[in-house]
Amino acid sequence: MFQSRWPAKRGVMMNDATLLQHLEEIAERLGVELRYENLGQSGLRTEGGFCKVSGKSMILVNRRDPRRRKILVLARSLSKLNLEGIFIPPAVRRIIENQSDWTV
Repeated sequence: MFQSRWPAKRGVMMNDATLLQHLEEIAERLGVELRYENLGQSGLRTEGGFCKVSGKSMILVNRRDPRRRKILVLARSLSKLNLEGIFIPPAVRRIIENQSDWTV
């Protein structure tokens, strides 16, 4: 279950906006295009997530989703990628690795 603040390290909490920013930066460093779209309006029946279009890696996020749902979509998408070799703050890495434990 999501909390309003995420444990970053002992005694320090990370808010949703900061966590979302970290996840967006990771996608950018990996060269994955991140697109916020109104998925319901497009006629697509999808929750968003990782995909490849013409060989290009992309993460689609419904821009109308609440911030916590966006975090979950990004964490799940990033968990499918090779994250070795790039620095990810340990608390953010734990969130990506444990994303399957959460629901929104």
